[in-house]
This record gives sequence, C-alpha cells and structure tokens, in this order.
Amino acid sequence: MCPRRKEQVEEIRSKSINQILAAALDLFAHKGFHNTTISQIAKKAAISKGLIYNYFASKEDLLGGIIDQAMETGEEIMDTIKNPNLDPQQALEKSIDDVFAMIESNPTYWKLLMALSFQEDILKQFEFKLRKQEFKNLEHLTDLVRKMGVKEPQLEAMYLSALLDGVLLHYIHFQDHYPLHKMKELLKAKTKEIGNH
Repeated sequence: MCPRRKEQVEEIRSKSINQILAAALDLFAHKGFHNTTISQIAKKAAISKGLIYNYFASKEDLLGGIIDQAMETGEEIMDTIKNPNLDPQQALEKSIDDVFAMIESNPTYWKLLMALSFQEDILKQFEFKLRKQEFKNLEHLTDLVRKMGVKEPQLEAMYLSALLDGVLLHYIHFQDHYPLHKMKELLKAKTKEIGNH
C-alpha cells in the first residue's frame, strides 16, 4: 500500500505544480510580471497561497519554472534531431512534425509563452540560460544539416529556425485563419531543397 500512496502524493504534487505554473503564465502574459501578485496566482489556480510557497520561493522562481517547463519540451524535440537511427532528412522532417503537433496540442500555452517572451526586462535574469539553450539547439540543428552535405550548415540551420519561428508566430497570432498544415508541408518541402544545395 505504501508505494501506491507515494505515487498518489507525487501525482497530486505534479498536478498542483502544473496548475500553479499555468495560472502564473496566464497572468504574467496578460497582466505583466510586475503587476501580478502571488495572491492572484493562487486565486486563479484555485489553491492556497501557502501551497504556492511550498513549491516556489518567489515570483521569480515561478517564472523560472515556466521557462524550465518550456525548455524541457524543446529538449524532447532535440532528441529527434539527435536520433542516430534516423537519416538527417527523416530526423529534420520528424522534428518539424513534432514541433507542429506540440503547438497544435496547446496553442494557448504557446501564445502566452510568446507574449511573455516579449517582456524583455523580465527575461533578462534568465538570459544566460536561454541563450545557452538556443546555441545548443542551433548547434544540434547545424550538425544535422551538415550531414546533409550543405556548404554553410550554420547559415542554413539559422534560416530553417527563422522559417519555423515565423510560421509558428503567425499561427499563434492568426490561429484558425492560418493554413497551418499547408505551411508545415511547405516547410518540409523546403528542407528537401537543402540537400540539393
């Protein structure tokens, strides 16, 4: 009976943390980080203020939790890009499919995260961590593109990243009015051109 109780406690803990992070992200994106209080987050998450402090020491700690959560999702996409069992073209196409599936599954989350990312003064304290992750991702994508025999793999990787960011930004902005699936197929078609350079 004891191990099952531990699992239940962990499940409750995980659910509470996700509720807190979702409420914090929503309020930070809509009201701004500085204008949001822990009390407001607790109310939106429908939990006690004390419980928030049980998991997070401060608003900054909460923001760090949101960023870590997003970075973990990004790491899952990178696992596809680094998969040695896929040829470079397959890995690139599958990673694009994974990114689009991730965005489609929770567009509100990514829209809020995007809104938060434009609050530069807030993200300054996490700049080193974010830049490090961005460079790491670009490095992996560059390695993948290099395997496709491209002359300037880093430039090509940067170009692909910019294309993907642009498509996703437009989808988050226009949502139902945006031809997401057609754009995904167009983007995948563009990756086929890379190996022909």
